[in-house]
Amino acid sequence: MAWEILTTEDVLSEFTVSEAAALRQLQGSGSGSGLPFANIDLIVTHAVDEVRGFIDSGGYTLDQISDKTIPIGLFEDAIAIARWRVLIAVPSFRQLQTSERKAAFDDAMKKMFLIASRDFSVEPPIPDLNPRTGNWNAENKLIMRTHPIPTPATQFTPQINTYANPDGPPDRAPTPP
Repeated sequence: MAWEILTTEDVLSEFTVSEAAALRQLQGSGSGSGLPFANIDLIVTHAVDEVRGFIDSGGYTLDQISDKTIPIGLFEDAIAIARWRVLIAVPSFRQLQTSERKAAFDDAMKKMFLIASRDFSVEPPIPDLNPRTGNWNAENKLIMRTHPIPTPATQFTPQINTYANPDGPPDRAPTPP
């Protein structure tokens, strides 16, 4: 699995539609609403930095291409951390601070400490060939009726050597009966 960027939308998708709307309205998302409300984007960024800090303290390799990525396997833990921090940032969200959400935060933090003590392995940052953000400019796999038909010369690449093992011994001619 690859490392990906955890977004604010990933965290907000863990709330109900009405909860997410209330969070966006009160705390702001990408709006830079500032004080007295903490910005959700800032909390998500801090959660990602915290997860990367635990990975680094465990001696695991960090993604050098982007400092905003974490392993997809730790997304749920980072979301639990960010979600709880968002909920405790504003006292009026007490009704959203359920015991299940607190338990998910506690479990995520336990896993982070296991990572730091090297008791939980972290996948190395390997570039993903199929990122979850989509593969833009990808060609259709099936030619649909509306797709232009390629010319016969471009449909197939010429086969120069079709023998499976070109360095192997040649086939023997069959012996007559």
